[in-house]
Amino acid sequence: MNRVFEHTFARERPDEPELASGSWVPLADVYETAELFVVEVELPGLGQEDIEVQVDGDQLTVRGERRLAGPTRPESFHRIERSYGGFSRSFRFHEDVDPDRVTARFEDGLLRLEVPKTRPRGSSRIRVERPE
Repeated sequence: MNRVFEHTFARERPDEPELASGSWVPLADVYETAELFVVEVELPGLGQEDIEVQVDGDQLTVRGERRLAGPTRPESFHRIERSYGGFSRSFRFHEDVDPDRVTARFEDGLLRLEVPKTRPRGSSRIRVERPE
């Protein structure tokens, strides 16, 4: 019975080649305030040097890779339940964002990105002159 349960609910199954190849999808929360979007991505086991963030127009992409630690070989494991390998998550916003003002903080395996919306252009008054 345990084998049936494990096979049915296993995260890595042979019929899912993308998961079996080591790809994984980190969990994320995205919310909005009046001034910005906030994206929080869970990246346990990664270091700051393992993460890349890119903003292009109204889309933010987080990429990285989680590797096995130390000299341990995968064939020496009795069980591997955590996912390893590369990942990529993209988030599209319904408004343009300001890529020059994006901030990123990575602490305790949580990446927090604050993505400011583009500042609305204020109205400007144009003086009409009368020819003399």
